[in-house]
Amino acid sequence: MASRDKQAKQPNLAWLIIKDWLEHKLVIFLVLCVMSSAYAVVYFAWKNRQLNTEVQKLQDKQDRLGVDWRHMLLELNALSEHSRVEQIATKQLEMKRPDRAEERIIELE
Repeated sequence: MASRDKQAKQPNLAWLIIKDWLEHKLVIFLVLCVMSSAYAVVYFAWKNRQLNTEVQKLQDKQDRLGVDWRHMLLELNALSEHSRVEQIATKQLEMKRPDRAEERIIELE
């Protein structure tokens, strides 16, 4: 009967797994390193895609702002031309160039 009890009793599976893990510490460490490295590759690839998308959006915005800037410079040049300013001064403000008799020179000390 004692021999039947020994045969019927099975080894503790959890204890055997833990014992096996303790014997192969290096393998477990290397598996954990590989898994963390794989996770890091996936994470940084995702982060890189996000940053590339943001850079593309910023470059598009920069291009739009550059076009707007050039349009504003053209508009400024057109609005500040001497002939246009003179035309507005004579027609809208009824200004004219003074005659020599109307000119007065003021000297500052």
